[in-house]
Amino acid sequence: MLLSLVYGALLIAYWQPSDGGFDTLPNLMRLFQGPEVVLAGWLHYLAFDMLVGAWEVRTARAEHIPFLAVLPCLALTFVLGPAGFLAFNLLRAGRALVARPA
Repeated sequence: MLLSLVYGALLIAYWQPSDGGFDTLPNLMRLFQGPEVVLAGWLHYLAFDMLVGAWEVRTARAEHIPFLAVLPCLALTFVLGPAGFLAFNLLRAGRALVARPA
């Protein structure tokens, strides 16, 4: 919640019209030219990475996946978001295949 609050405060404090957008990479780069906006973007990623990591831990607990097996996925999720999410879901799929009765 704290990251979300700081993110919101940064958006309110530094919101200004921009000729950038989300439709192309050059337009996206125009949006993130100021350090305050880059900080807001970084907090955005941190908040979502933490949300996905929390989901991974809860799902692993519910599916009885050992925490040590999940730990590398959490590190990947924190550093490379989608790669960690993919790794966790591959772990889940692999365990499901192994646990399936023959």
